Amino acid sequence: MNKEMKQTLNEIIDFEIDMPTKHHAHESIPHIEQQYGVSLPQDYKDFLLGFGGCFIKENAMYQPIEMPSVTPKDGFDSINGFYGCVSNTLNLMSVIQTYKDVLGGSFLPIADADGGDLICMGLKGEYEGRICYWYHEGDTGENGQEYYYLVANSFEEFIRKFSLHEREQPVNLDDIDLFLLDED
Repeated sequence: MNKEMKQTLNEIIDFEIDMPTKHHAHESIPHIEQQYGVSLPQDYKDFLLGFGGCFIKENAMYQPIEMPSVTPKDGFDSINGFYGCVSNTLNLMSVIQTYKDVLGGSFLPIADADGGDLICMGLKGEYEGRICYWYHEGDTGENGQEYYYLVANSFEEFIRKFSLHEREQPVNLDDIDLFLLDED
């Protein structure tokens, strides 16, 4: 993993949340590769060994190449955390088992997006090596699978897309309650 990726990860990872202990990551990676019949990109394997299973800061966001309908108007999306070889809610092996029938063998879930959606790495075909947003309530494509939106052309590009971003929260006057006190 290159220096720029490490620097970006150190900026976006929420280190205030305890980093979980990695469990047998060196053994899990070959198992995943064998299960899918692929070789994972080296930068992603390095990521799993060093950072997998981490939570991301709330204001760490990225701009996807193709925007799902759930992307806010400012064009920035966020994730909750990256899956890894850990024993918490971000356990990659558990997520693979949960979604294997839905995602098939062409996509590997790599991160938890908002609202039950996933960030996936394409493993085969036109999406091989690319990072996609899987919108679980999206229209189904010609082959009956859910629709994927292209986020980045590689894992490294995905990491480099992250920056710290504050959303502008427009004030809706209907959401404000005023209480006037009579001081008499």
